[in-house]
Amino acid sequence: MADTYRRQCVIEAPVEDVWAVVSDPKTHPDWWPELRDVRTPEEVAEGSEYTRVTRRMGFLDMVDTVWTVERLEHLKEVHFRCTLTGTFTRFAMTPAEQDTFVEVEVGMDPTNRRWRLAKAVMPPRFMKGWIRDLLDALPEAVRRKSPTAP
Repeated sequence: MADTYRRQCVIEAPVEDVWAVVSDPKTHPDWWPELRDVRTPEEVAEGSEYTRVTRRMGFLDMVDTVWTVERLEHLKEVHFRCTLTGTFTRFAMTPAEQDTFVEVEVGMDPTNRRWRLAKAVMPPRFMKGWIRDLLDALPEAVRRKSPTAP
């Protein structure tokens, strides 16, 4: 898919611990850049929708958006997509002995002309910096939530 950004890291935790954080939108405000709050159904499953409250690209106003869990393959892969903008994030996890290899892919399939324009003027460094910040914060979130953390 064109205009996607990928980055990988190894997290020093079992895949089950990483999965528990990545696949649960309720944990996302702890490590997802610009995300302030999440309102989810009790159980999140493939096809579920949930609301995210986000600080819009560093501006002061907060925006509520509805996201969908497009794919949820236990301990392997999860895809989230914004129904308003078409922004998506995919996490793929692979066990690496006692650690977990994580690949994140982010991008946007704009839903309308407004978001096509936003995508066209958004500098690539914004998405690259965002994905870097996300992967910098994720290992600490896993350590805080992990029952097996040192």
